[in-house]
Amino acid sequence: MKSPYRQKSELSGMSQDDDSLGSQHDLTNSRIRYMMTIYRFASIGLLLLLLAAIGVVGGIGGIQPSIGQDIAPPGKAIPSVEAINRQELRGRVGQTIVVIGDVSRVGKSAGGNRFINFDGNPELTIFISSEDVEKFGPETPERLYSDKTIAVTGLLERFKGQLQIRARQPGAIGVVAKPSFPPPTGPRPDLPPPFALKQVGRDVWVSPEGLRYAGRDPDGLTRKDHVLRHSMDIPDRDGPHGVFDGGPDHTFAWIDLAWQAVKAQKMKPETVGERDTYTVSIGRRIGYLGGRTGAEKNHPPLKRIFIVVRSGTSDVITAFPK
Repeated sequence: MKSPYRQKSELSGMSQDDDSLGSQHDLTNSRIRYMMTIYRFASIGLLLLLLAAIGVVGGIGGIQPSIGQDIAPPGKAIPSVEAINRQELRGRVGQTIVVIGDVSRVGKSAGGNRFINFDGNPELTIFISSEDVEKFGPETPERLYSDKTIAVTGLLERFKGQLQIRARQPGAIGVVAKPSFPPPTGPRPDLPPPFALKQVGRDVWVSPEGLRYAGRDPDGLTRKDHVLRHSMDIPDRDGPHGVFDGGPDHTFAWIDLAWQAVKAQKMKPETVGERDTYTVSIGRRIGYLGGRTGAEKNHPPLKRIFIVVRSGTSDVITAFPK
Protein backbone atom coordinates (compact mmCIF):
# COMPACT_ATOMS: atom_id res chain seq x y z
CA MET A 1 0.00 0.00 0.00
CA LYS A 2 1.35 3.35 -0.96
CA SER A 3 1.88 5.94 1.69
CA PRO A 4 -0.59 8.80 1.45
CA TYR A 5 2.38 11.13 1.61
CA ARG A 6 3.79 9.33 -1.45
CA GLN A 7 0.44 9.64 -3.20
CA LYS A 8 0.39 13.33 -2.48
CA SER A 9 3.90 13.69 -3.88
CA GLU A 10 2.96 11.85 -7.02
CA LEU A 11 -0.17 13.89 -7.49
CA SER A 12 1.85 17.05 -7.16
CA GLY A 13 4.53 15.82 -9.52
CA MET A 14 7.17 15.81 -6.79
CA SER A 15 9.39 13.07 -5.36
CA GLN A 16 9.30 12.20 -1.65
CA ASP A 17 12.67 13.91 -1.22
CA ASP A 18 11.30 17.02 -2.88
CA ASP A 19 8.29 16.82 -0.50
CA SER A 20 10.66 16.65 2.48
CA LEU A 21 12.42 19.74 1.23
CA GLY A 22 9.01 21.43 0.85
CA SER A 23 8.11 20.46 4.43
CA GLN A 24 11.37 21.93 5.70
CA HIS A 25 10.63 25.11 3.73
CA ASP A 26 7.11 25.29 5.20
CA LEU A 27 8.52 24.81 8.70
CA THR A 28 10.97 27.64 8.12
CA ASN A 29 8.14 29.90 6.89
CA SER A 30 6.02 29.00 9.93
CA ARG A 31 8.87 29.90 12.25
CA ILE A 32 9.31 33.23 10.47
CA ARG A 33 5.58 33.97 10.69
CA TYR A 34 5.60 33.03 14.38
CA MET A 35 8.54 35.31 15.12
CA MET A 36 6.91 38.18 13.19
CA THR A 37 3.67 37.74 15.17
CA ILE A 38 5.58 37.89 18.46
CA TYR A 39 7.37 41.02 17.22
CA ARG A 40 4.09 42.69 16.26
CA PHE A 41 2.49 41.97 19.65
CA ALA A 42 5.60 43.16 21.45
CA SER A 43 5.52 46.38 19.41
CA ILE A 44 1.84 46.95 20.19
CA GLY A 45 2.47 46.37 23.88
CA LEU A 46 5.37 48.81 23.87
CA LEU A 47 3.22 51.41 22.07
CA LEU A 48 0.42 51.06 24.63
CA LEU A 49 2.87 51.50 27.48
CA LEU A 50 4.24 54.65 25.84
CA LEU A 51 0.74 56.03 25.33
CA ALA A 52 -0.10 55.28 28.95
CA ALA A 53 3.05 57.07 30.08
CA ILE A 54 1.90 60.30 28.38
CA GLY A 55 -1.69 59.91 29.53
CA VAL A 56 -3.30 59.04 26.18
CA VAL A 57 -4.53 55.65 27.38
CA GLY A 58 -6.00 55.88 30.89
CA GLY A 59 -5.80 53.09 33.41
CA ILE A 60 -2.69 51.48 31.91
CA GLY A 61 0.68 51.27 33.57
CA GLY A 62 -0.76 52.33 36.94
CA ILE A 63 -2.25 55.61 35.65
CA GLN A 64 -5.70 56.21 37.10
CA PRO A 65 -8.24 59.03 36.66
CA SER A 66 -7.79 61.73 39.27
CA ILE A 67 -11.18 61.14 40.89
CA GLY A 68 -11.18 57.35 40.78
CA GLN A 69 -14.55 55.66 40.73
CA ASP A 70 -16.46 58.95 40.71
CA ILE A 71 -15.22 59.97 37.27
CA ALA A 72 -17.69 59.78 34.36
CA PRO A 73 -17.21 57.06 31.69
CA PRO A 74 -14.83 58.10 28.88
CA GLY A 75 -16.52 59.97 26.08
CA LYS A 76 -19.44 61.20 28.19
CA ALA A 77 -19.75 64.87 29.06
CA ILE A 78 -20.13 65.64 32.76
CA PRO A 79 -23.08 68.00 33.37
CA SER A 80 -22.48 71.15 35.41
CA VAL A 81 -25.11 72.27 37.92
CA GLU A 82 -25.17 75.34 40.13
CA ALA A 83 -25.28 74.46 43.81
CA ILE A 84 -28.25 76.78 44.24
CA ASN A 85 -30.32 74.75 41.75
CA ARG A 86 -31.94 72.31 44.16
CA GLN A 87 -34.53 70.92 41.78
CA GLU A 88 -32.02 69.92 39.11
CA LEU A 89 -29.70 68.43 41.71
CA ARG A 90 -32.49 66.27 43.09
CA GLY A 91 -33.09 64.94 39.60
CA ARG A 92 -29.43 64.01 39.10
CA VAL A 93 -28.95 61.71 42.10
CA GLY A 94 -26.86 58.73 40.99
CA GLN A 95 -25.00 60.73 38.32
CA THR A 96 -21.46 62.06 38.20
CA ILE A 97 -21.73 65.85 37.92
CA VAL A 98 -19.85 69.09 38.48
CA VAL A 99 -21.37 71.30 41.18
CA ILE A 100 -20.39 74.97 41.20
CA GLY A 101 -21.20 77.29 44.07
CA ASP A 102 -20.10 79.69 46.79
CA VAL A 103 -18.92 78.03 50.00
CA SER A 104 -20.84 79.19 53.05
CA ARG A 105 -19.12 76.97 55.60
CA VAL A 106 -16.49 74.27 56.04
CA GLY A 107 -17.29 72.24 59.14
CA LYS A 108 -15.27 69.66 61.04
CA SER A 109 -16.58 66.73 63.07
CA ALA A 110 -15.02 65.32 66.23
CA GLY A 111 -13.60 62.50 64.13
CA GLY A 112 -11.90 64.88 61.70
CA ASN A 113 -14.36 64.57 58.80
CA ARG A 114 -15.00 67.75 56.82
CA PHE A 115 -18.33 69.03 55.54
CA ILE A 116 -18.53 71.78 52.90
CA ASN A 117 -21.82 73.64 52.54
CA PHE A 118 -22.98 76.14 49.90
CA ASP A 119 -24.77 79.46 49.98
CA GLY A 120 -28.45 79.06 49.18
CA ASN A 121 -28.62 75.27 49.47
CA PRO A 122 -28.29 73.69 52.93
CA GLU A 123 -29.50 70.43 51.39
CA LEU A 124 -26.15 69.79 49.64
CA THR A 125 -22.91 68.76 51.37
CA ILE A 126 -19.44 67.90 50.10
CA PHE A 127 -18.02 65.21 52.37
CA ILE A 128 -14.30 64.62 52.94
CA SER A 129 -13.47 61.72 55.26
CA SER A 130 -10.77 62.09 57.89
CA GLU A 131 -8.67 59.53 55.99
CA ASP A 132 -8.87 61.56 52.80
CA VAL A 133 -8.14 64.91 54.45
CA GLU A 134 -4.45 63.98 54.58
CA LYS A 135 -4.37 63.89 50.77
CA PHE A 136 -5.12 67.62 50.63
CA GLY A 137 -1.61 68.46 51.80
CA PRO A 138 -0.46 70.77 54.57
CA GLU A 139 -3.37 73.18 54.05
CA THR A 140 -6.66 72.12 55.62
CA PRO A 141 -9.93 72.17 53.64
CA GLU A 142 -11.03 75.05 55.88
CA ARG A 143 -8.18 77.23 54.66
CA LEU A 144 -8.41 76.01 51.07
CA TYR A 145 -12.12 76.50 50.44
CA SER A 146 -13.70 78.82 53.02
CA ASP A 147 -15.42 81.81 51.38
CA LYS A 148 -14.38 80.56 47.92
CA THR A 149 -16.31 79.61 44.81
CA ILE A 150 -15.56 75.97 44.07
CA ALA A 151 -16.33 73.38 41.41
CA VAL A 152 -16.69 69.82 42.73
CA THR A 153 -16.72 66.74 40.50
CA GLY A 154 -18.16 63.53 41.89
CA LEU A 155 -21.04 61.11 42.26
CA LEU A 156 -24.16 62.78 43.64
CA GLU A 157 -25.82 60.57 46.26
CA ARG A 158 -28.41 60.75 49.00
CA PHE A 159 -27.27 60.25 52.57
CA LYS A 160 -29.81 60.42 55.36
CA GLY A 161 -32.16 62.36 53.11
CA GLN A 162 -29.56 64.96 52.13
CA LEU A 163 -27.64 65.41 48.87
CA GLN A 164 -23.97 64.55 49.14
CA ILE A 165 -20.83 64.28 47.03
CA ARG A 166 -17.80 62.57 48.53
CA ALA A 167 -14.50 64.15 47.55
CA ARG A 168 -11.77 61.55 47.86
CA GLN A 169 -8.90 63.56 46.37
CA PRO A 170 -7.97 67.23 46.04
CA GLY A 171 -8.37 66.89 42.27
CA ALA A 172 -12.13 66.57 42.82
CA ILE A 173 -12.36 70.18 44.08
CA GLY A 174 -11.22 73.22 42.16
CA VAL A 175 -11.31 76.85 43.24
CA VAL A 176 -12.98 79.07 40.65
CA ALA A 177 -11.21 82.37 40.22
CA LYS A 178 -13.51 85.38 40.31
CA PRO A 179 -12.59 88.09 37.82
CA SER A 180 -13.08 91.73 38.60
CA PHE A 181 -16.34 93.13 37.21
CA PRO A 182 -16.89 96.72 38.34
CA PRO A 183 -20.46 98.01 38.17
CA PRO A 184 -21.30 99.08 34.60
CA THR A 185 -21.71 102.78 33.89
CA GLY A 186 -22.51 102.89 30.15
CA PRO A 187 -25.75 102.18 28.25
CA ARG A 188 -27.30 98.78 28.91
CA PRO A 189 -29.53 97.56 26.05
CA ASP A 190 -30.14 94.30 27.93
CA LEU A 191 -32.01 96.01 30.77
CA PRO A 192 -35.71 95.10 31.02
CA PRO A 193 -38.16 97.85 30.03
CA PRO A 194 -38.98 100.01 33.05
CA PHE A 195 -42.50 100.62 34.33
CA ALA A 196 -44.22 102.37 37.22
CA LEU A 197 -45.90 100.36 39.96
CA LYS A 198 -49.62 101.01 40.26
CA GLN A 199 -50.69 102.25 43.67
CA VAL A 200 -53.97 100.62 44.67
CA GLY A 201 -54.19 101.67 48.31
CA ARG A 202 -52.28 103.17 51.17
CA ASP A 203 -48.80 101.59 51.17
CA VAL A 204 -49.91 99.10 48.52
CA TRP A 205 -48.51 98.86 44.97
CA VAL A 206 -49.01 96.23 42.27
CA SER A 207 -46.72 95.30 39.38
CA PRO A 208 -47.82 94.24 35.85
CA GLU A 209 -47.08 90.59 36.77
CA GLY A 210 -49.31 90.82 39.85
CA LEU A 211 -46.70 91.16 42.58
CA ARG A 212 -47.96 93.19 45.54
CA TYR A 213 -45.77 95.47 47.61
CA ALA A 214 -47.98 96.03 50.66
CA GLY A 215 -47.39 97.21 54.22
CA ARG A 216 -44.16 98.15 55.94
CA ASP A 217 -41.04 96.42 57.16
CA PRO A 218 -39.86 96.35 60.83
CA ASP A 219 -37.88 99.56 60.22
CA GLY A 220 -41.00 101.41 59.06
CA LEU A 221 -40.15 101.44 55.35
CA THR A 222 -42.85 100.55 52.85
CA ARG A 223 -42.18 97.27 51.06
CA LYS A 224 -41.61 99.29 47.90
CA ASP A 225 -38.91 101.40 49.55
CA HIS A 226 -37.50 98.34 51.27
CA VAL A 227 -36.86 96.69 47.88
CA LEU A 228 -35.50 99.93 46.41
CA ARG A 229 -32.60 99.74 48.88
CA HIS A 230 -31.24 97.16 46.43
CA SER A 231 -31.33 99.62 43.54
CA MET A 232 -28.03 101.14 44.66
CA ASP A 233 -24.92 100.12 46.54
CA ILE A 234 -24.49 100.68 50.27
CA PRO A 235 -20.68 100.53 50.48
CA ASP A 236 -20.44 100.57 54.28
CA ARG A 237 -23.06 97.86 54.81
CA ASP A 238 -21.64 94.84 56.62
CA GLY A 239 -21.74 91.63 54.64
CA PRO A 240 -23.10 91.19 51.10
CA HIS A 241 -25.60 93.53 49.47
CA GLY A 242 -27.13 92.61 46.11
CA VAL A 243 -27.62 95.59 43.78
CA PHE A 244 -29.84 95.61 40.68
CA ASP A 245 -28.38 96.99 37.46
CA GLY A 246 -30.24 100.00 36.08
CA GLY A 247 -31.05 101.71 39.37
CA PRO A 248 -34.56 102.43 40.68
CA ASP A 249 -36.07 102.65 37.18
CA HIS A 250 -35.37 98.99 36.43
CA THR A 251 -35.48 97.31 39.86
CA PHE A 252 -39.11 96.21 39.75
CA ALA A 253 -38.79 95.24 36.09
CA TRP A 254 -36.05 92.75 37.02
CA ILE A 255 -38.25 91.30 39.77
CA ASP A 256 -41.23 90.99 37.43
CA LEU A 257 -38.99 89.22 34.91
CA ALA A 258 -38.09 86.67 37.59
CA TRP A 259 -41.75 86.28 38.59
CA GLN A 260 -42.60 85.52 34.97
CA ALA A 261 -40.14 82.64 35.11
CA VAL A 262 -41.64 81.40 38.39
CA LYS A 263 -45.08 81.20 36.80
CA ALA A 264 -43.92 79.85 33.42
CA GLN A 265 -41.81 77.10 34.99
CA LYS A 266 -44.32 76.43 37.77
CA MET A 267 -41.48 76.65 40.27
CA LYS A 268 -42.13 75.26 43.72
CA PRO A 269 -40.98 77.51 46.55
CA GLU A 270 -38.87 76.67 49.54
CA THR A 271 -41.17 77.37 52.47
CA VAL A 272 -39.73 78.66 55.73
CA GLY A 273 -42.38 79.34 58.31
CA GLU A 274 -44.94 81.67 56.72
CA ARG A 275 -42.66 82.67 53.87
CA ASP A 276 -42.11 81.20 50.41
CA THR A 277 -38.71 81.78 48.81
CA TYR A 278 -37.70 81.51 45.16
CA THR A 279 -34.21 81.69 43.69
CA VAL A 280 -34.58 82.44 39.99
CA SER A 281 -31.70 82.25 37.52
CA ILE A 282 -32.12 84.85 34.77
CA GLY A 283 -29.24 83.50 32.67
CA ARG A 284 -27.47 86.84 32.33
CA ARG A 285 -26.14 89.59 34.53
CA ILE A 286 -28.87 91.34 36.51
CA GLY A 287 -26.77 93.14 39.09
CA TYR A 288 -23.67 92.91 41.23
CA LEU A 289 -22.53 92.22 44.76
CA GLY A 290 -22.20 95.39 46.78
CA GLY A 291 -21.60 96.23 50.43
CA ARG A 292 -18.29 95.59 52.14
CA THR A 293 -18.22 91.97 51.00
CA GLY A 294 -18.78 93.06 47.40
CA ALA A 295 -15.95 95.55 47.59
CA GLU A 296 -13.61 92.89 48.95
CA LYS A 297 -14.51 90.61 46.02
CA ASN A 298 -14.33 93.34 43.34
CA HIS A 299 -18.11 93.53 42.87
CA PRO A 300 -18.72 90.20 41.06
CA PRO A 301 -21.76 90.07 38.75
CA LEU A 302 -24.94 88.34 39.90
CA LYS A 303 -27.35 86.37 37.71
CA ARG A 304 -30.04 85.23 40.15
CA ILE A 305 -32.90 86.99 41.89
CA PHE A 306 -34.04 85.96 45.35
CA ILE A 307 -37.72 86.63 46.03
CA VAL A 308 -39.51 86.22 49.37
CA VAL A 309 -43.31 86.36 49.52
CA ARG A 310 -45.88 85.53 52.16
CA SER A 311 -46.79 81.86 51.83
CA GLY A 312 -49.44 81.18 49.23
CA THR A 313 -49.56 84.79 48.05
CA SER A 314 -47.77 87.22 45.74
CA ASP A 315 -47.15 89.73 48.56
CA VAL A 316 -43.47 90.62 48.38
CA ILE A 317 -41.49 90.78 51.61
CA THR A 318 -38.17 91.37 49.88
CA ALA A 319 -36.34 90.73 46.62
CA PHE A 320 -32.72 91.26 45.60
CA PRO A 321 -29.92 89.98 43.34
CA LYS A 322 -28.09 86.95 44.64
